[in-house]
Amino acid sequence: MKYIYIVACALLITVSACRKVKTEQDFPEIKNKPETQQDGWTAEKIEQIAKQKRDSIRIADSLAGTTGGGGNVLANKKNLLIAYVEVNNRAFKNVTCFLNDEGKPVIDLAWVFAPNINIDPSTKKVKVTYNRQVQGLINKGYIRYVQSKGIKVGMTLLGNHDAAGFRNFRNIEEATEFAQHVAIEVRRLGLDAIDFDDEYSESPAYANNESFVMVVSEVKRLLPDKFVHCYIYGGASSSSYLGKRMGDVADAGSSAYYPETPSPGSAGFPIEKLIPSTKPFSGGGYDEATLRSRMQQGYKGIMMFDFNMFPNDYLNRLKSYVKGVKEQNVVEIPGCVDRRENDDVNM
Repeated sequence: MKYIYIVACALLITVSACRKVKTEQDFPEIKNKPETQQDGWTAEKIEQIAKQKRDSIRIADSLAGTTGGGGNVLANKKNLLIAYVEVNNRAFKNVTCFLNDEGKPVIDLAWVFAPNINIDPSTKKVKVTYNRQVQGLINKGYIRYVQSKGIKVGMTLLGNHDAAGFRNFRNIEEATEFAQHVAIEVRRLGLDAIDFDDEYSESPAYANNESFVMVVSEVKRLLPDKFVHCYIYGGASSSSYLGKRMGDVADAGSSAYYPETPSPGSAGFPIEKLIPSTKPFSGGGYDEATLRSRMQQGYKGIMMFDFNMFPNDYLNRLKSYVKGVKEQNVVEIPGCVDRRENDDVNM
């Protein structure tokens, strides 16, 4: 279960800068199929799809006279408004409940926070694992439902108190095998994006500073049409491989404290690939003027962690964000919002 990291907040900083709560589930109570080769998903198939996508992107770029564009809408879009939903007890469908004056959703991307990574005790390999709430959301069809409303959907991968960690792959072969597994999960679930959050993993003696960029660069190679994001936290800031830093291989990066605006160059990200982090519904937001200023400075967008409708003035808070980031108004769909906070809200 998740819990608020109260001790750190009380001792170190104010609530507005509090670290995010974490997903924790004993492995392997809920997990994906133990072998990625099941149901026709193989490393060879993933490589074939990646080649097809790269070829399509090259053709689209050639026709448009651009470079690196076709197929990855989020990577090329500005003024993004991004929602992280703690799906253990927040309703994921709430991201669909708010439209602009044109009837389009104001949220561009919704993250499922968060599946974990764990060591599979039978194979000793790192696998993506899903707790009861995440698996329930998948089974219920909420990924497709939210996408059908015009919102992109991705999932965050988070450590879970064992040696499975983005910094813990000892060589490119191990990193590539894990990247293939991640790519299979993204394709299998029909996701638009993948996010890496380097927290809550153990750090064994063989931790490797090249490992994290190895993984993300391979994931990006296998998913050229998907949006790849990384929290600038843990190993993301210092990791490098073959002269490449995280900002050279991922599409975007965000701070891991709230509210916080990352400085240009953080982890190698230029300002146009950086996304300030906020918690407007739980004590760590920016006002409208600050949001507008960040957009004018050239930041890619704004992320809202712990997207929830618990405050009575949730609509006014969201309105200031949409106005500051997009210069748009907000209309709430009547009867759409689910304000419940319980473990089965997405089941």
